[in-house]
Amino acid sequence: MNLFAVPQPGWRRTRDFVRETKAVWLAFAASRLLILGLILLSRGAAARGKFWQPGGLLEVLTQWDSVYYIHIARHGYFASPESASTVAFFPFFPLLTSLMSWIILDVRLAGVVTANLCLLTAGLLLHRLVRVDFEEKRVADVAVILLMFSPVSFFFSMAYTEATFLMLALGSMLAALRKRWLLAGLCGLCLAATRNVGFWIAVPLFLEHLRQSWSRERPFAAFLHPRLLVLALVPVGLALFMLFTYLKSGDFLAFSHAGATWGRILVSPVSTLRTAQYLEPFYRWFFLGMLGIAVTLWCAGVAARLRRSYLVWAALLITTYLSSNSLEAIPRYLSVVFPFFIVLAAVVARHRWSYELVLAVSVSLLTICTFLLANGYWMT
Repeated sequence: MNLFAVPQPGWRRTRDFVRETKAVWLAFAASRLLILGLILLSRGAAARGKFWQPGGLLEVLTQWDSVYYIHIARHGYFASPESASTVAFFPFFPLLTSLMSWIILDVRLAGVVTANLCLLTAGLLLHRLVRVDFEEKRVADVAVILLMFSPVSFFFSMAYTEATFLMLALGSMLAALRKRWLLAGLCGLCLAATRNVGFWIAVPLFLEHLRQSWSRERPFAAFLHPRLLVLALVPVGLALFMLFTYLKSGDFLAFSHAGATWGRILVSPVSTLRTAQYLEPFYRWFFLGMLGIAVTLWCAGVAARLRRSYLVWAALLITTYLSSNSLEAIPRYLSVVFPFFIVLAAVVARHRWSYELVLAVSVSLLTICTFLLANGYWMT
């Protein structure tokens, strides 16, 4: 064996990839260790909240909505008009968890591992997506770091859909930018089967299609392009789930009606904002603060001329969440809106003195929220 042989091209590509994405791997490892450490150290070290549940680390990472996703992965769906039904939860993440359970027999652990693998993949995709528009590698590095250490990023490591949703949204957009439209459509299909707002990805994908196909000489040709058939895959994910719920319960909109059990109904954004008055002071200011930051970052993205498709995606998600009759999960929902991290990273990269400040505030909020989660306080 020649120990001094020149590495094969495949090894070079792997080496270059690892070097290029080193910040992603380090941010993923550091942020997950921080979150797990905070849970282990804080659990039981303070007064228990009213939602305290016995158990260890795995119980913390599989509470709240995780219970429903794990139930679906284990037993499938049930629909009941008299009680909370699992058809309110979309199937793609439970499907991935069920597949992972063939390797990891504990379904709860399989759900946690699946979420973390999706998060790592999302970090790599975000890094690559940022590099499409920004030559400076630092912008991509900072975007990923701020994502991993965002205030409620522990949801990315729980048996929740956040990491899967983020991964698929990033994958769909990156595939579109690279003109791999079949892959973009398939990712969009899976996204629409992950959460009900996933079908909105068809709008930014359509805008990217127009950007790539528009011609002044033939302005209508873009609207007749065969590529639109690929974009039609996106709503198929939602349509298939609606068909399934119809066969299961006789109701195409069973997922929406089941969500109403938790008060999730379509209302005006003003009505949703009014619900803040019923929240405890900490949650009121935290939820409204996160929403205010999101709107500010969106406006900054407009001023910085971020891709229109990204801005439209963010606007659609914010508007939909603000029409859901509750501010309860606003920080969690906003955590998957990837354009915010791109804008924030671009600002931080321009004003380097602000990086430590922004990261310190984010980590501080992450510490507080993780402490609440670990000790039985309301954090969904």
